[in-house]
Amino acid sequence: MKIMHCKAKRILWASLILVFLLAGAALAAEFTADMVITSKMGQGDLTGRAFVKGNALRQELDTPIGVQTTIIPSGAAVMYVLLPGQKKYMEIPNTQVTLDSSEDLEAKMANQGKVTKKGSETIEGYSCDVYSIVYNDKKLGEGTIWVSSKLNYPLKIYTQNPQDTATIMYRNIREGKLDEGMFSIPPGYTKFSM
Repeated sequence: MKIMHCKAKRILWASLILVFLLAGAALAAEFTADMVITSKMGQGDLTGRAFVKGNALRQELDTPIGVQTTIIPSGAAVMYVLLPGQKKYMEIPNTQVTLDSSEDLEAKMANQGKVTKKGSETIEGYSCDVYSIVYNDKKLGEGTIWVSSKLNYPLKIYTQNPQDTATIMYRNIREGKLDEGMFSIPPGYTKFSM
């Protein structure tokens, strides 16, 4: 079980790095989506749900060790990883790259690597700009991101690095208002650290 727990953590962090880098991308967009993470390192797909309200993000991922929820409150300097089954949370510094609608992804991420716009494609009915990224830090590898021009949010992410190859796909996107309370730590949770 401990090996499965460590493997699940590695898959989670390797797969979600681009999502957290771009999590601030959706300015005024409000939507929910189903999320599927396919990883060569994993033992099958991981599924979950994403909730986006402006610059706030909540992701609930079904992992082999139970549901893991990540919350990035709008404008916060930290993100929270919640373990709902244990009513615990962990704080992690929020180093996300935010992107407002007037900014260019290539310029914004230039210090992290080479970003090149490759064209456009439609994902789940949304027109997306397609970018390739080759990171300066070879441990991060390279990737491709499909960013919706309407939502200003990545709807598909492909990453390849020395540890893993993974794809994150958002499906069944539903635009609509979300409760602000979804983006804060629920009452009764206690803080833990690793």
